[in-house]
Amino acid sequence: MQLKTVFRNCVVFYLISVVMTDDINTDICAYPKHNPGTDLPPAVKRALGVLTKLTGTRFVDKDDKGEYEYKIGICTKADDDAMDNVGVVQVKVKDKHKHRIGFYNDSHLTGGTDWISLEYRGGENYGTHCTHENKKAIIMIVCDPNDSEGHGKVVEENNQKTDECYYLFEYSHSAVCTEVPSFQLLQGLSAGSVIIIIFISLMALYCIVGLLYQRFVRGAKGMEQIPNYAFWQDFGNLQADGCDLVCRSGQRFSSRAYKGIGDDQLGDDEQDIDDHLLPM
Repeated sequence: MQLKTVFRNCVVFYLISVVMTDDINTDICAYPKHNPGTDLPPAVKRALGVLTKLTGTRFVDKDDKGEYEYKIGICTKADDDAMDNVGVVQVKVKDKHKHRIGFYNDSHLTGGTDWISLEYRGGENYGTHCTHENKKAIIMIVCDPNDSEGHGKVVEENNQKTDECYYLFEYSHSAVCTEVPSFQLLQGLSAGSVIIIIFISLMALYCIVGLLYQRFVRGAKGMEQIPNYAFWQDFGNLQADGCDLVCRSGQRFSSRAYKGIGDDQLGDDEQDIDDHLLPM
């Protein structure tokens, strides 16, 4: 009896696992045109890695005229009402008529440093143009370091060609951005920025070390804890003196030059000096 119960539980667990696995596998992109026997380029490998972070994302937007609404899913159904594997749906706003633009189980993927191009193919046929070919959607996923939630928009419908027509969408997200190593960030700084960083670091070190020294070694309290407090008190006067020396152009007072005594001041008549000695 116990063996039957264990066997029954194992069968139920197996069936649940199969159903869950099937549900998970339906929400991934398939790339039938990619040759599974060849090694993928590094850019495509990176694009696949980034795409796993965005799988299941959806966004909705309208065209410029407001005639059509587009529902887009990244490696998932465009909405809950869409057919299986339909990644992009076009809805006419007036009568709510829907068109299937592309299927995510018929995808093509390319990528670069900070962008991914995800293409859904196999949509409905065009009616009167583009030689009645199947519609397709191209989703350009681009880097935006300030956008961690992701935002999408409709760019254009290019149907003025004889073939290779497409619907173009753009989706921005920070997950697409390439992580820049810290040493490369330092290499991108200018000389002035490096000097400012060094100066600020030295000033911070001077203040911290000086304050600790004044506080715990010399036992200073209050404003006296500031290193070189007397110098900083007089710092404003020093600036004023320097400004007065360099910038002001007014006349300055100077000591008078020595002026010699003239002969007319020394030429007193000696007779006049001795007149009081003569008898009356």
